[in-house]
Amino acid sequence: MFFRGAYVLVDYRVNHIVNNLVRTTVRSLIRMWADFRSEMGGGNVVSTDPASQLASILRNDLRRGEYHPRERLVESDLVARYGFPRATVRSALVLLAADGLIDRAPNRGASVRSLSIDEGIELAEVRRELEAICARDAAVRATPDERRRLSDALEAMRYAVSLQDVHTYRQSSIGFHESVIDLSRHEGARRQLAQIRLHNLQRHFPAAFEGDTFADSVEDHIAVGEAIISQDAEGAESAMRAHVDRIVRFLTEYRATVDSGVAQ
Repeated sequence: MFFRGAYVLVDYRVNHIVNNLVRTTVRSLIRMWADFRSEMGGGNVVSTDPASQLASILRNDLRRGEYHPRERLVESDLVARYGFPRATVRSALVLLAADGLIDRAPNRGASVRSLSIDEGIELAEVRRELEAICARDAAVRATPDERRRLSDALEAMRYAVSLQDVHTYRQSSIGFHESVIDLSRHEGARRQLAQIRLHNLQRHFPAAFEGDTFADSVEDHIAVGEAIISQDAEGAESAMRAHVDRIVRFLTEYRATVDSGVAQ
């Protein structure tokens, strides 16, 4: 009995160590791909103006779901979190308000803008077509080294799914989509998607995505990635359109549910 208990304890510790190592590997792959994106000109252009720098940081946090719709953005909290002076924070919030990302009201401060369900569906529909174009062009324009790195990104996503690591998977998913956009070298689509993707639809409508699963999502990403890696432009375009269309369907079905509830 003693030896059996000792074996179970050792087995648990080994599994714990291995899982931690895998998580570290996944996150390292994600960081490596982010560095590569910066080298090839992906992501936001870095500004030397402090207010623009902070606004860029906040945009990224909004895109990644760090804030939820209608959440108040208290200036003193932002000063403590990001380390910028209050005047810089205030100027950054003005820039975000001009982007339509936050609402500012006299004597009430700033809060994250909340989308209507119709706005969400429209954004998803436009995103679907633009990302399909990007996937098509990425299959043609990505270099051999870029295709190898995209393959590494897919492996990172597989690891995250195997560990049921929701946070890491979501971050790797965001990085995957951004990378496909970069690899397309389609500047018009990139500019439009940079604005559209600032609105995290899962944050705005969490109930709409309750039926979404790791398995379905990762299979979609693998289909897109493998088509790009094999330089199958038509297949990449079709796979990406089908993948993003799931978002459109989730939101459309959610709207029907809400309308039905209101009618009752």
